[in-house]
Amino acid sequence: QLSFGLCNQTYTTETYQGCLDKGANTIGKPILLLTLAFLVVTPFLFFVRDEIFKKWLWFALAWFIVSGVLIALAPQYVYSFLPLYAITKATVTYWSSVLFVPLSLGLLLWLSRKRATA
Repeated sequence: QLSFGLCNQTYTTETYQGCLDKGANTIGKPILLLTLAFLVVTPFLFFVRDEIFKKWLWFALAWFIVSGVLIALAPQYVYSFLPLYAITKATVTYWSSVLFVPLSLGLLLWLSRKRATA
């Protein structure tokens, strides 16, 4: 984060310069969860034809762009009377990752069956 200029607060020791921001929650967690969701879908992509893979790739690209925008727009923290229903970066990240897997697998299955019946 420090090398990309994403730190607001830094600290320095004799041999190290680090970041005091909570970047792990704002940058690291979304990347980790979306990568894990992608890795769950990847083995199934091995068994589909090229034209189905290309359609899925467009879906995945659109999903990652929309997820990135929604995560960027969501607040980091919510100071609410009912925090159970609060929408934060963490909840948007979690649900975008969780929904990506079944939607991707459903799309692959639907496109494969559609092609098999045609």
